[in-house]
Amino acid sequence: MKRKKLSALLLALVMAVSLAVPALAAEDTRTLTILQTSDLHGMVNPFDYASNKENKTSMAHAAAIIAAERKVDPTLLLIDTGDSTQANYIQEFRSDTPHPMIDALNYLDYDAWTLGNHEFNFEFKYLTKEIQEFQGVTLAGNIYRKDGARWLDAYHIFDVEGVKVAVFGIDAPHIPIWEKSDPTHYDNMTFTTPMEETGKILNELEGKADVIIGSVHYGLDGEYGTEGVREVAETYGDKIDALFIGHAHAVVDETINGIPVLEPGSNGQYVSKLTLSLTKKDGNWDVTKADGDLLDCSKVTPDPAFLKQFKALDDKSKTLASKAVGEVGETFLDPVELLPGIPNAILQDNPVVDLINKVQMENVKADVSLAALFDASSNLEKGPFLNRDSVKIYKYDNTLYGVKVTGKQLKAIMERQAGDFFNQYVSGDVTISFNPNIRMYNYDEFAGVNYEINISKPVGSRIQNVTYQGKSLTDDQTLVLALNNYRYGGLVTAGLLNESDVVYEGGAVRDMITDYVAGLKTPLMPQCDNNWKITGADLSDPQKDLIYEKVRSGELTVPTSEDGRTPNVASLNGPALRAAGKLSAIATETPVVPAPQPEPVNPSGPADADQSYTVKAGDCLWNLAQKFYGTGTKWGVIYQRNIATVKNPNELQIGQILAIPAA
Repeated sequence: MKRKKLSALLLALVMAVSLAVPALAAEDTRTLTILQTSDLHGMVNPFDYASNKENKTSMAHAAAIIAAERKVDPTLLLIDTGDSTQANYIQEFRSDTPHPMIDALNYLDYDAWTLGNHEFNFEFKYLTKEIQEFQGVTLAGNIYRKDGARWLDAYHIFDVEGVKVAVFGIDAPHIPIWEKSDPTHYDNMTFTTPMEETGKILNELEGKADVIIGSVHYGLDGEYGTEGVREVAETYGDKIDALFIGHAHAVVDETINGIPVLEPGSNGQYVSKLTLSLTKKDGNWDVTKADGDLLDCSKVTPDPAFLKQFKALDDKSKTLASKAVGEVGETFLDPVELLPGIPNAILQDNPVVDLINKVQMENVKADVSLAALFDASSNLEKGPFLNRDSVKIYKYDNTLYGVKVTGKQLKAIMERQAGDFFNQYVSGDVTISFNPNIRMYNYDEFAGVNYEINISKPVGSRIQNVTYQGKSLTDDQTLVLALNNYRYGGLVTAGLLNESDVVYEGGAVRDMITDYVAGLKTPLMPQCDNNWKITGADLSDPQKDLIYEKVRSGELTVPTSEDGRTPNVASLNGPALRAAGKLSAIATETPVVPAPQPEPVNPSGPADADQSYTVKAGDCLWNLAQKFYGTGTKWGVIYQRNIATVKNPNELQIGQILAIPAA
């Protein structure tokens, strides 16, 4: 069914008629409100139990917004777009009846819940239990049983005061990759893509609904070569009235192909709000206007009634998180950040990831191991080691695997999981930055081998000097690699691991870390073998220290990815900052390159071999060196020749005459 959009002229005529005939307008117009949350990840109460800190947003904040919106429109629809039942300790209570997250969804009277990929992290029996407990409609139209039938409903048509509103739900299609280590988590079912399933659903809905809304647990941009929701909107925007999305933890409020596309971040950052204006014509309701908005949960006070209802959950979570299991002898990372916005533990080997790799290797009895730092602020501080500390450094519920690999396989895995993560070094860079298209949790640090990551080389040829037990790792050597089930699934799918080479399947990595610390007879001490380093980056720009100081003071900021999920996505570069005028405000600075005093410049003019140059607005020694020598790194040649008159290399005066030595 082709969605009908009124022209501006027709809309004006409708408005004119509505003004002239109020009674008819009341009968023939409607305003429909739909609210959405997504990726709540157990943030029922406004508290992060791993970090032991209050959270500025939560489901309790969303509850306040939902209550306020219901006062305006009591008939609004409320939906959630998945990844609700994992993280922030909520999974520890999955045996409770009802599951506390489902209890919260029911308490707020959610109409529909679209499943997310993290709903499949545990035994399938828990998910079926949660679906049974949810009092609304559970949607996941792209999941098929072995007999070819859909497992759950693809859509539900709600009757809102005579308006038929179809909400269809689709989950991320890559669950068989992420849960490859245990297909029973998804009951060995198959998944279609959002693009494919949206087309099927729209065909099925032809002529059945006045309004069609998508609730899709997938981001604007796809993964593994699959089209994202952006392409879905571009393809089917004429048949859909709006798309609510999740999965990427992004904050999205866009209009794509004429329809609103909304994503409310994660952990209750926002509540998405869609307001539809409808007019009845020839017995059919047409959408005349669609407005999308994101309501900021951090701007409201958590709903007191909600907090009271779920105080017992808060108490249980805090008690579990604060249970002491051991002792930390010294703080592991100090500082956590090399500079504000640049996590220390990504740029150099560190004891936090080394601890994870050590536990993995010991349990698997592996030769090598890989592990990621899931949270940039991960650290272990001196004092009691609490249950929450294992969650802090290992936030996901991954299980442990051991797989045989050849030296050739391992080096290919290292290129993919370590080498690709960094941006190419550019002359003048003073920081090393991260690929904005790769999540930090997809960057691995390896133990058991020594290696270098040369970021002056192109992607695919950066891993160098790989040694095992003091000797170069040969392609035909066979080793056992320890890794988590999530990474195992991704690498098997990429053709870099073989399922037939699995030699170990174990329990949760996080529990193994807790057990390891609990079993120590002495305090846990930070240990780092410094088995890897980044090379190929000369960070010796003459104003490096000045740039660092500006970052520390907040004058310069280290950029993050557009969705805010990957830090440090672009290097700070001296020449670029000077060209942008970011360093021109510095008035007092000691010359960076000390040099012996040369003979003063001839006051009557430059020496025979020199060229005279009059300083213009925007000039600095770096860009003059680029102009005359082809490289800014030779700025010191100009400075030394004019040191008698240029007292500060960062301060040139407009109209000043410089002597430019011959190249």
